[in-house]
Amino acid sequence: MDMIAKIIIGAIVIEAIIEYLNAVLFKKFNPQYILSIVVGSLFSVLYGLDLLAILGLETSVPYVGMVLTGVLLSRGSNYITHLVKKTSSATTRIFINEEENEVS
Repeated sequence: MDMIAKIIIGAIVIEAIIEYLNAVLFKKFNPQYILSIVVGSLFSVLYGLDLLAILGLETSVPYVGMVLTGVLLSRGSNYITHLVKKTSSATTRIFINEEENEVS
């Protein structure tokens, strides 16, 4: 399960960064993006929040994990809630399929 959590968090971080880069490249960039990234990263650094390190994904470059955690925070609670709903419904489907296979 630990490896699955690492993969999910990695996918979330990459998706967040790609969303911001797409906004810049296709000129749909909102100045609030910069503010949310700065505030999220500052919050993470000040409080030592490093989600990647908690999962065992430590880097040799100081503060990278905290800044990436800040990027996740900058995406907002709606984004995290949406992700949790998606992953929990996918997990439910997996368990239902496993139970159906065991019954038959």
